[in-house]
Amino acid sequence: MVFEGERLTIGRSNGNDIVLDDPNVSRFHAEVLPSGGLLELRDLDSRCGTRLDGRPVKRAVIKTGSEIGVGSHRLRFDGSRFVGHDERGALRLDARSVSVRTDGKTILDGVSLAAEPGELVAIIGQSGAGKSTLIKALAGVLAPGEGSVTLNGEAVTARLTDVGYVPQEEIVHRLLTVDEALGYAARLRLPDDTEARDRASTIRRVLTELSLEEQASTRIDSLSGGERKRASVASELLGRPSMLFLDEPTTGLDPGLESEMMALFRTLAEPGIRAVLMVTHATKNLSLCDRLAVIGRGGVLTFFGTPADALRFFAVESYDDIYVALEHQGSAEWRARFERERGASAAASPAVAPTPGPTGSARAKQSSGVQLAVLVGRYVRLLSRDGRNLLILLGQVPVIALAIAFLFQPDLFSQGGFREVAGRPDQAVQLLFLLVTTVIWLGSIDGSREIVKERAIAAREATVGVRLGPYLISKAVVLFGLSSLQTLALTYLVLAVHPLGEAPATYATVTGLLLLTSFAAVGVGLLVSAAASSEDQATSFIPLTLIPQLLFAGAIVPLAQTIAPIAFLSHGLVSRWSLAGVGGAVDMTERLSADPRVAELAGYGPTFFEITGLQAAFVLVVFAGVAFAITALLASRLRRAALR
Repeated sequence: MVFEGERLTIGRSNGNDIVLDDPNVSRFHAEVLPSGGLLELRDLDSRCGTRLDGRPVKRAVIKTGSEIGVGSHRLRFDGSRFVGHDERGALRLDARSVSVRTDGKTILDGVSLAAEPGELVAIIGQSGAGKSTLIKALAGVLAPGEGSVTLNGEAVTARLTDVGYVPQEEIVHRLLTVDEALGYAARLRLPDDTEARDRASTIRRVLTELSLEEQASTRIDSLSGGERKRASVASELLGRPSMLFLDEPTTGLDPGLESEMMALFRTLAEPGIRAVLMVTHATKNLSLCDRLAVIGRGGVLTFFGTPADALRFFAVESYDDIYVALEHQGSAEWRARFERERGASAAASPAVAPTPGPTGSARAKQSSGVQLAVLVGRYVRLLSRDGRNLLILLGQVPVIALAIAFLFQPDLFSQGGFREVAGRPDQAVQLLFLLVTTVIWLGSIDGSREIVKERAIAAREATVGVRLGPYLISKAVVLFGLSSLQTLALTYLVLAVHPLGEAPATYATVTGLLLLTSFAAVGVGLLVSAAASSEDQATSFIPLTLIPQLLFAGAIVPLAQTIAPIAFLSHGLVSRWSLAGVGGAVDMTERLSADPRVAELAGYGPTFFEITGLQAAFVLVVFAGVAFAITALLASRLRRAALR
């Protein structure tokens, strides 16, 4: 394309001057235009970013010899025109002296290797040798402390749209069908402007490539182990990556399925399509690979070459015996021998020099609103699909409500106001307290597992551009909707049996405060889920958050009768402020004072319920905000680990 001094546009749409056929390219991706006597490249807020000489840029000056990178395409400017080259399926990976150290411990020690376009490369080695760390570094998921990883001379972090990475854990939701999982993945990974028919075509292509057409309408939890792994791989192939990295893809499969999966990976690794690098413990089918990397303890590369050469190098007859050889002789000795026999360059033969200087990280960008809509829709579907759990969450509410309601005598609240008290006002406080603590219990339980149970999925989606904000907001929105249904049903049933005898505005205030209480409780549940390392641990944490709400809210033992530290601690509890708020809304201080004997026995004092509904609402909103802020802080640690 000759540049004639006018605006030149680049993108996927046929309306551009330079049209690039790549699912990662936005319809109108970038433009080149004169600016002050120079040529300027401008990224048009594209989904996957624009590179100039290997560096992600928003705006930059183009010079003769500059190369514009858009997806898998490179456009070289020769001073008068742009000459294009599509590198899809033609990427060479070079890792040079990659080292990773954590807390003073060496995980990888100067690993150098290369992968040519279309190769299948297996990484094997002793347990704890750093194989998973290596595959993450090669995929750009983990930044090495030393060394470099490049694709055709550009830093891998600048070309993440050309990379697919499947961790050991499943990265698809089991309650979705294969077609649904890929549909949501496509909406999160492909540019915002990708039309529905193009997404459908992409999904059909991936299903065909992985022989999943017959399973498209099957729920993932009904698939075999091999089919589930293929579904995870499918989500990574939506963007047509030229490099596919797999961490233990055959773990847990029987020998037959392992052979089937290895044959699939051999097919996926074809010239002009992609290279595949994988970590594996299975040795039965290593002869299918083009290259074999052997990692010894301490993260040392002890061999890199063809599988046949590996057998000769270690002087063994089977690949299993390589592990025996590594036990008999230390990693350092094997590395020294490898470097002597093959030369230091054998670990990574000469290639295009890496682009100098900082490159940054080019991760896909997408509208937060689009992401939020997709994540909310997916989460609603997941909740509705888990029918048994949803039935328990909603079905327990009327049981609990009726148990609370019939625990007390009728006419607990005066029908004519506090001056005509028919029941015991101290028991009325107890009923309000049970309402509050039940709402907190329900909300906390709702959110307690919702982050930790999909940690692997969230970590992978973070690397492809899913933002933390939309992710957490989607959780909050859906869970608050669920807890609101629970709270409204609970409140309606209890107050139907024990009417407050107040104006409609009072009912609205009480209900509103209980809804805010449930929102704060959802925040606490999500906080627990973000802090826990497993679902079982999250479930164990919940009583630790609920017992203080129960004991120190001021209902079991009035705060006026507790020791000073406990009274002070109560100010940091949702239940204390929620109880005071709903009690204040029904004039509980005046109800208690109407019977001096009851007031003295109750021991709440004249100020406990002296808080307006607006003040209580403000405090509850603050509690919710703090809980969600801490949740975001904890969740961001996982994101930072995934995005390093």
